[in-house]
Amino acid sequence: MAAGCPPVPIALSGFDPLVRSRYIEYMSTRCALVSILTFLGCLILFSGCKPAAPVKQAAAFRPLQNGFGVVAKWVGVDSGPGASLFYKGTNETPVLVWRDIGTHGYPILYTNDIALLMADKPDEQGRLGGGALIAVQGTGPAMDISYDLLHLYSAKSNVDFSVLVRLAYEPRRLQQSDGEMSVTYLSFESGERTGRKFSITWEEVFSIMEDVKRTGRTNKITNTDILYLQKIYWSRQR
Repeated sequence: MAAGCPPVPIALSGFDPLVRSRYIEYMSTRCALVSILTFLGCLILFSGCKPAAPVKQAAAFRPLQNGFGVVAKWVGVDSGPGASLFYKGTNETPVLVWRDIGTHGYPILYTNDIALLMADKPDEQGRLGGGALIAVQGTGPAMDISYDLLHLYSAKSNVDFSVLVRLAYEPRRLQQSDGEMSVTYLSFESGERTGRKFSITWEEVFSIMEDVKRTGRTNKITNTDILYLQKIYWSRQR
């Protein structure tokens, strides 16, 4: 019988040899299982002393470009998977800069340590669905420049900015083709199907970011402690 297993009880000595044989077989199997479970328990105990958490955390961070990366997460049954945007750069630990980068399918655009993306932005109740053009430099804070770019379009196209705001134009697309960036705003209230598409440059984005740094208001993403900056153009602006 396996080492460490109890001997055959004396009470069984008078039993049929077949009964004794089955008892011995049962106890041997039981002792073997106990030995295996004990070994696995020790293995788990000792492996728990290793720095497993940082390795797992590092593996969750997927680098993208220019120091930025994402961490995938589950948003919900209706929404499916999503991801959060982090900036690592030369830091040891990635820093969260925007919680929901969205599933719009549009690329994140980069230059140096700046990222521009079409992201999800929760409303005051924390519900997702609305999009925002987010610019962030390094560890942030990020900036919502959706209205700033719409204001830029109004100046370029000689369209009254207040009319665009009243018709609730929102950013819907961010694209880059042959080195040229473009954004598209759409308004369901206007009845337009194609929206307002216009080109932008990094210089214009830089200028807007500098202005938002000086004059923007610090906000928090709903139900989080993540800060972002936004310039306020009208009282009911979200």
